[in-house]
Amino acid sequence: MQHKEDTAPVNHIAHDLNNILTRILNSVELLKKKVSNPEDVIPLISSIENGTYMAAEIIEDLLSENKSSKKKRINLNTLLTDLINTISIHLKGKITFNLKLESKLSFVEGRYSDYYRIFMNLIINASEAIREKGIISIGSSNPKPVSGDPKLFEGGSFVQIKIADNGEGIDPSVMPFIFDNNFSTKSKKKNSGIGLSIVKKIVDDYGGVIKVASEKNKGTEFTLKFPAVPNVKEDVQLKTKCILIAEDEDILRELLAELLVSYEFNVITAANGDEVIKELNNGYSPDLLIIDQKMPDMDGLTCIKKIREMKLDAPIILATGSQSDYTSEERINNPVNRVITKPYNFEEMLNVIRELIN
Repeated sequence: MQHKEDTAPVNHIAHDLNNILTRILNSVELLKKKVSNPEDVIPLISSIENGTYMAAEIIEDLLSENKSSKKKRINLNTLLTDLINTISIHLKGKITFNLKLESKLSFVEGRYSDYYRIFMNLIINASEAIREKGIISIGSSNPKPVSGDPKLFEGGSFVQIKIADNGEGIDPSVMPFIFDNNFSTKSKKKNSGIGLSIVKKIVDDYGGVIKVASEKNKGTEFTLKFPAVPNVKEDVQLKTKCILIAEDEDILRELLAELLVSYEFNVITAANGDEVIKELNNGYSPDLLIIDQKMPDMDGLTCIKKIREMKLDAPIILATGSQSDYTSEERINNPVNRVITKPYNFEEMLNVIRELIN
């Protein structure tokens, strides 16, 4: 077991790597807004995004002492769109994707790679069930719980995803066994999926459900339901709100500021804790603050303590480069409204901002 002093360099590496990955994700988000012909480059952008999320979770697994990693908020619409943009390159000419996505889909919580593996496997299976050319239809929605849904969904919200194909279908004689370990109707030469048993295990681990309906030679439809984070009501008045960003890395600070300005927030930036206190002493009264934990001279938690001593009760988001930046004891003893672990996607940050300011 590593001693505390031995883990310091490792945590520093994690912080620096996650800052770099956050910079990539925010750059990609801005690129989406600025590119003139998005249809030409979106598949490449999606590939960069997917790779970044995967890399972040690999780093987390390698460097975290606590293997039960922190769950992030994920928009499954974005994940599915990015996944389809990437996979359609390989299926071009064979598969037509028909997407019907709920515009205000609730967030789910979990690991990006887990949801990616679920949907990648189901889409690959659907494409292999189509012999020549066909259609894969994917829909998302925020339906109300119905009879038969898990008690976890009662009184709460959930996200539903449907993936359907018009392929050869599943033989009724094998339908009861498709989620069994090591079950497969594929040739032994194929190794393109993780197996439906593993898909079901991941869904179960997140408190979700998966169901399948199929008709021979007509197609198959998988329906998945996951507990959701309730949607935050969008308020036009948010555009008048002021956000103070404290981040010592110049590029990362300016990228986040530009993204927030694109949503018509007023933004004040600071390179360290001393500048934050100076701005507040000069009379600025932000509606929300985003404070990086690792800053020179005055770290984020020290800065937040000083802010609270000034009797400023605006909500504060603490951004950390590694989970060890912010221990459970500190979570109890310090007045932080929300902790976001880098690399965060901007959509996640925006959702938390709306939730705290509303």
